[in-house]
Amino acid sequence: MFIVTNQMPFSPTKEKLERICLTIIEWGVYLALFSPLIFIRNYFFPFVAPKTIFFRLIIDVVFIAYLILAVSIPKYRPKITPLSLAIAAFLAIFFLTAIFGVSFQRSFWSVFERMTGLLTFLHLFAFYVVLTAVFTERKQWEKILFVSIVAALVICFYALLAKDPLTRGGGTLGNSSFLSSYLLFNIFFAAILMVSKAGLWRVVSGVALAIFLFVLFFNPVTVTKGVVSALLIGAVLLGTGYMFFSQNRLLKKLAAPFFILMVVAGVLIVKSYHFQDRPFNLLQIPDRSRQIVWSVGWQAWQERFWFGWGWENFNVPFAKHYDPELPRTADIWYDRVHNVVLDMGVSSGVVGLLSYLSIFFFAALGLLRRAKADARGNFVPLALVALLIAYFLQNLWVFDMISSYLMFFLALAFIGFMISSQETDQTKLKTVPLSPFVAAVLIILTVFVFFIGNIQPARASKAILRGLALPLEQSLPAFQSAFKLSPMVKFEGPEQLSFRITGLLSQDNLNKELLRQGLQLAEQEFKKAIERNPSDFRMYLFLGRHYNYFYSFDNDQKKLDKADESLMRAMELSPANQQVYLNFAQLRFLQGRDEEALDFLKKARDLEPLFFGVRWHLLRGYKLAGKYDLALAELKELELAGLDWWEILETLREGIEILEKTGEELSVLVPLYEKGVQLNPQDIALWEKLVNGYIGLGEVEKAKTAAEKLREIRPEFAPQVEQLLKQMGF
Repeated sequence: MFIVTNQMPFSPTKEKLERICLTIIEWGVYLALFSPLIFIRNYFFPFVAPKTIFFRLIIDVVFIAYLILAVSIPKYRPKITPLSLAIAAFLAIFFLTAIFGVSFQRSFWSVFERMTGLLTFLHLFAFYVVLTAVFTERKQWEKILFVSIVAALVICFYALLAKDPLTRGGGTLGNSSFLSSYLLFNIFFAAILMVSKAGLWRVVSGVALAIFLFVLFFNPVTVTKGVVSALLIGAVLLGTGYMFFSQNRLLKKLAAPFFILMVVAGVLIVKSYHFQDRPFNLLQIPDRSRQIVWSVGWQAWQERFWFGWGWENFNVPFAKHYDPELPRTADIWYDRVHNVVLDMGVSSGVVGLLSYLSIFFFAALGLLRRAKADARGNFVPLALVALLIAYFLQNLWVFDMISSYLMFFLALAFIGFMISSQETDQTKLKTVPLSPFVAAVLIILTVFVFFIGNIQPARASKAILRGLALPLEQSLPAFQSAFKLSPMVKFEGPEQLSFRITGLLSQDNLNKELLRQGLQLAEQEFKKAIERNPSDFRMYLFLGRHYNYFYSFDNDQKKLDKADESLMRAMELSPANQQVYLNFAQLRFLQGRDEEALDFLKKARDLEPLFFGVRWHLLRGYKLAGKYDLALAELKELELAGLDWWEILETLREGIEILEKTGEELSVLVPLYEKGVQLNPQDIALWEKLVNGYIGLGEVEKAKTAAEKLREIRPEFAPQVEQLLKQMGF
């Protein structure tokens, strides 16, 4: 092996290799910035899985090209800076806390709904390394930021013009909150280019900035107040910082008064009653669901204060410290605390939180030094400091997905470029030829990461969706394929398969043997998932539910015993969760132990008496046990508590049944029949009750009108209606 010194010119082969690698890297980075645009409907979680896998595939190719470049030409090797070390330390701590957490596999892979496991963070770090090592000129970074702005513009137009409710307001990100977080970065990028460039660059950047602000403040679906608030705070800090670091003495003196004035104005605006009614009210007071989940997150963090539960494992302490009031907020499952401080604390403890905060510290410190050293060009570093603050503040209310993580690491790389020391004299660098052995290893690594980390999860995601959408004969093989393709499937696959198969049990025309195979496969996969993560409450809960349905299919008493065992374990893991008691009640009814079933329903009610959903289950339990007097009493209590049960067809029918069974007068029932046919004009049984009710009240003309209306709506029942009219004397 020999060293080629800097005095020797590059060989044509090496120059060609450098050009090829740089071309792959440059266009790969541009493509990666379009990842948020990827939205493919035939994937399980189409807004998440396709774009994450697309990003990781692109970065795999880019990183291999970069490694070849770095091995051959030392000037492209990673630069060791405080910021880079902070990011590397953060990832190392993430790995360590995940290893000692409750489920390393979940930490590494994540789930299809999020796709933000350690595997994705490794790709984000590789993205950062490539950007900071290869792109060392201002004009290169201006192109990169401009590409990001173009991608954001496309998404904005899609969000504004889309007619599909799935994409309207959120575009290809699927959620206005995620879109707002993504736009926050591009707003600052556009402002940076608008201020630092001239001519057409400034015009285009200014127009883009205006469009981003319009979408943020006037989103057609909902305004994300946390992001708006964070943006305005960041803008105030940017203005204050720009004045403070200005060479103009007057502006410098006005910095503090300006900041105080903005704070006072902000407080007055927030407290304004008139402003509270505005659709973009900036007072982001956490709703009750946030308060509850933050409390759960704090309890979870206290239990493992130093090193946390492991990334992506909040589901375990969430179940343990579950607050039974949560269902009243319409949310019963959380896998994030929705607060970056608590999320980091829960997942990686105070050690992980401090390492995360160190990234912001070293980035801001370097930028402020740059702003102080270059007073004339201080807008860009100050804007990046404001961006970091705004990003951190908005994450006190929401959480990151791949699109915002992509922007965050892009911003960190740009910050790394801004605060890096002067470029090293390239003539003093040595280059190392690329050996065939290293090239072979890199190719093998690329194939492995491509296949195991991305291609297989992509195929599995599509297989799950096929399993959910196709007929049973094709659904079962699709699920079988998904379980074999990727370890990710074990976190969500058993539940999806179980719900798919149990939802088909009431259909008489299906192949019973295939249904049995589906039930058995789901049972096996539940057991495998529990074996890998015995602390997962959700798996025990849904396995218990699965056994209840399995028993209804084959009447095997052993299934009920297994359901009892699974639900007992679920109760140990989450004793305050109403779902356990509801499934236990179903189990006891199947066992013919009605009184015990009612006891479980009462326990579920007592956990949170104002949760009407559980109380309606208790009402149904009374009905099932034949205790209609108790069902009526529960119905009256719910009505007094404010439940308008007659506004929903399903509960209206049940309420009517209870009132009929307890001998309620027709004067009370007829208005309910009228409401029923209004909610569902096709319901023949309700029409018949309405006609008979009118007859019973002596209102013959109304009975005739109702019968004629029924004949008009359902012509196929005309003979029966004619016979009824004759009996009425018409």
